[in-house]
Amino acid sequence: MTVLVGPNASGKSNVADVLRFLSECVTASLASAVAARHGFRTLRHGGSWGPSDVVLEVHVERERGAGIWGFTLASDGDEDGVHVERERAVWFPGPAPDAVTRARVFALIERPSSTWTEEERNLYGAQQLNLTGGGLADLGPPSFATRRAFDGLRLPLVQHRDELVASAAGSEELNPFGGVMDELRRVAVYSLFPDVLRAPQLPDPSKPMSTKGSNWASSLRALNRSAWGTELVAALGRIAADIDDYRVAHAGGFLIPEFRHGLDAHGRERWHGAAQESDGTLRVAALLTALFQEPAPVLLGFEEPELGVHPGAIPLLFDFLKEASTRSQILLTTHSPDLLDLLPIDDIRVVERREGATTVARVDERQRELVRKRLMSTSDLLHAEGLRAEGTASDG
Repeated sequence: MTVLVGPNASGKSNVADVLRFLSECVTASLASAVAARHGFRTLRHGGSWGPSDVVLEVHVERERGAGIWGFTLASDGDEDGVHVERERAVWFPGPAPDAVTRARVFALIERPSSTWTEEERNLYGAQQLNLTGGGLADLGPPSFATRRAFDGLRLPLVQHRDELVASAAGSEELNPFGGVMDELRRVAVYSLFPDVLRAPQLPDPSKPMSTKGSNWASSLRALNRSAWGTELVAALGRIAADIDDYRVAHAGGFLIPEFRHGLDAHGRERWHGAAQESDGTLRVAALLTALFQEPAPVLLGFEEPELGVHPGAIPLLFDFLKEASTRSQILLTTHSPDLLDLLPIDDIRVVERREGATTVARVDERQRELVRKRLMSTSDLLHAEGLRAEGTASDG
């Protein structure tokens, strides 16, 4: 579990949104992912004085090997339009190489094969270089680099082609980048809004559950009740003391989550629709649905999961997040001192914004040592001096 903490506007949500953006680039398209963020200028978060390009790189490690995918986005000149200036990907069979080897391989695939030395060919094990249209270079085929502008990202297209070939041949080895794309498809970073959760929703079986909860009703209906139903009801019963069951009702082609609040004075069941529930109840119900969904996402992110939740229920919420971390990587952003006190100090990352740039770092070693020795709690430090990033100057 990794938890991001920092002042408002430090960039916590932007860090989480990078993962969401990469996933959308794979599951939908670059154009739709940029449009969802209101164009390239807004995506940069830099205004007219900001950097002209956006550079992203993601590292994925699996049992069969490690993959790296990176690309540079540049403006088309109209502030909202965007194109891919540069893209590269490498698949390393076996364990991920060290930083020095990665840098050498990246430098290698950026150069024409005629300039490679025998030592460089042996470094990567590439026996031949096949050039295709648009400057796409396939190395055997576990790498490629582009050095020309494209309207879209090439790796999702290359991967889809190779996925079909590998499926027909019955061999995963023919699709080395499939693992990288599969990991990114299964990333879900949630910003759950009660107004979205309250509204009746059209059936939508998409998985993972949508990041704003627009198909929460469908995900709740698909939940494995025998495995997770009791846990969900027990948790909601702690949030709203009289909830003892749930169901998803149909109304005019829409789905409406409903929760039973015991029996009335005449022994009749009291079912309340989502529109009648509190913000906190809805957010916890949707968060738990995301945690319990199957198949479990590779990475689950939640922005400020404590919102609308009574402080006394935070430990319960944390228990479910911790349990889910055995199935998925968990990323949280938070302002809650109560939640921070439940976390190992080494799981917390400090987010700061300085001179227009957001940085993410471990908590300062002095502060970590104070917490480890139980001389101060994380919340004590937060209130007394604020959590400081490793490597920043101390006031003494």
